[in-house]
Amino acid sequence: MSHTRRIRRLGAMVAAAALATSLAACGGTSGSSGDGPSSGGTPQAGGTLIIGEDSQPLSGFDPIMAQAFNAKRMVSQFYEGLLSLGEDGQSLEPALATDWKQTDELTYEFTLRDGVKFHDGSDVTADDVVFSLERIVDPNQHSPYASLYNFNSISAPADDKVVIKLSAPQASLLHLLAQPWSAGIVSKAWVQSTDEEAQKTQENGTGPFMLKDFREGSLISTVRFDDYWDEGKPYLDGVEYRLMADESTRMAAFTSGSIDMMQARVPKNAQTAEAKGLNVGPGYNLSYWVGLNMDQGPLANPMVRQAISVGIDRQQLIEIGSQGVGELAYTVPPADPLGAPATEETPNYKYDPDQAKQLLAESGESNIHLKLILQSENQNALPTAQLLAEQLGKIGIDLQVVPTPFATLVSNLLSGKWDADMIVLNAALNADASQYLALWFDEGSTATKVDDPKLWQMMADAISTQDGDEDRKARYQEIGDYIAENVYQIVPYAAPSAYDMWDTELHDFFADATSTRIFLKNAWMG
Repeated sequence: MSHTRRIRRLGAMVAAAALATSLAACGGTSGSSGDGPSSGGTPQAGGTLIIGEDSQPLSGFDPIMAQAFNAKRMVSQFYEGLLSLGEDGQSLEPALATDWKQTDELTYEFTLRDGVKFHDGSDVTADDVVFSLERIVDPNQHSPYASLYNFNSISAPADDKVVIKLSAPQASLLHLLAQPWSAGIVSKAWVQSTDEEAQKTQENGTGPFMLKDFREGSLISTVRFDDYWDEGKPYLDGVEYRLMADESTRMAAFTSGSIDMMQARVPKNAQTAEAKGLNVGPGYNLSYWVGLNMDQGPLANPMVRQAISVGIDRQQLIEIGSQGVGELAYTVPPADPLGAPATEETPNYKYDPDQAKQLLAESGESNIHLKLILQSENQNALPTAQLLAEQLGKIGIDLQVVPTPFATLVSNLLSGKWDADMIVLNAALNADASQYLALWFDEGSTATKVDDPKLWQMMADAISTQDGDEDRKARYQEIGDYIAENVYQIVPYAAPSAYDMWDTELHDFFADATSTRIFLKNAWMG
C-alpha cells in the first residue's frame, strides 16, 4: 500500500456510524468483476475519496444545464430530484418526495419529505420545488431539458404537497424527475440572489456532498453534508476530483495508489486494472453517434447520406474500433431498457460498397470533402473515426478527422454552428429513452439538423403512449429504423464508452450504467 493511501486509511478507520435503519443493498463489487452487489462489512465513516477526472464540468454546477457527461457526474452529488433511480436504472425510489401518485391521466401528486435542508441550512419548501420545475421549462433559461416536459401547471396546494398537471400524457415524466441533472431541486432564494456565472462554480443543493473548493482546470473538492436527510450517509468525509486530461496519466496515478477511482475509455486499461486485482465495473453498450449536418453541403443530399451508410463496414468497425465488444445499434442504445440492438436488416446498415458508389454517382455530387470532429480527450474514439475515413475513401469520399477539445465540440453542437459536417459523441445512459433523440432531433432545438414533422410526431407519440414499456420499446425501434432509412444519423455500433475503476479499499460502490456515480453516498473506505 502506498504512503498516501496509508495516511488516508488511518482517517477512515474511525468508529462505525450508527445506523437508524438496515442498509439497503448497495450493489458494490468485490474482487474485480464489478457486476454484482457485495459488502465489505459494516460501513465505516471517514476518509476522502480521490478521483481522477478527464475534464471539469463545461456547463458548471447548475443542474438544469448539466447535459454533458462531466457535468452530470458532479451535479449528481450536489443535487437531487423528487425521486431517485434504483440500481437497475429503471425502478423508482423516494428521494425529496416520500410518496407520489397519479390521480388521472394528466395529474401527479407528490408528498414532500419533512426536514430536508439545502446546503446553506435553509429548509426545502414546496415553493422551492415549484420554482425548480418551472425554471426548467422557462424559455429564458435555455435548459436542454425544457422540451422533454409537458407541464401545464405546477402548484403547491399544501406545505408538503406538489401537484403537476400535464398538457399531454407523458410516460417519461417520473424517470425525468428522478435525475439530479434534469430535475434537481434548487433553492428559490439562492438562485434569485446568485447570478448565472456564479451558479457555474457554486452550488446549493440537497445532495450528500457539498462544494468546498473549486480551482479552474485542476481541482474540485467536496465535503460530506452533515445535515443530509438520509441518516448516516454519506459515509465518506469528502470527495476530491483532480483534473487529469490524459488517460495514461490517470492510469499511472490509479495503479500507484495516488488516486482511488477513475474512468477508463481504453479497454486495455480496464483489463490492466483487473489483472492487478483492482475493481472494474461492467461495460454497458452505448451508442457511438455520428451526427450529420444536413443544413447544407453534400450531406443535405439524402443519396450521399445513404451512400455513406452502406459504404461503411460496421462489422470491421466493431472488430477494430471497439476491439470486438460492440454490436449494431440505433440512436437509442441497446443498454437502455427501452433500447434494442440493430441488425444488418436495418435500413442502409448492410455493407455494400458497390451500391454506395452507384448512389454517389446518381446523387449529382462530386469531389466530396467532409470534416468530422470528435472529442480530443477521448483517445478511444479516434481509431473508429480513422477507420471510418479509410472506408469512405474507398467509395470516393474524403473525410478529414479533426480531434477537438470537448468544450468546443459541445458548444458547436448545442449552438448549431458545427464548423463541421459530422460530430462524434458517445452516448451516456439516460433515465428515459426520449433524451437520446431530443439531443439530436428535437423540434426547435438549435442543435437539430433535420426538418421532419413525421419524426417529431413519432417522438411525441413514444413519450405520450400509455400502453406500457413494451409499446414504447417497439416505438423507439420503429423510430430507429426511420432514422436509419433517412440516414439522419450514422451509428456505427454500440460499445462500452467507459469503465469505472476503483480501489479495493472502497466498499459498497455500485458502478451504475449512467457512469455518474449516483450511488456514491453508499460507499465507504476501510
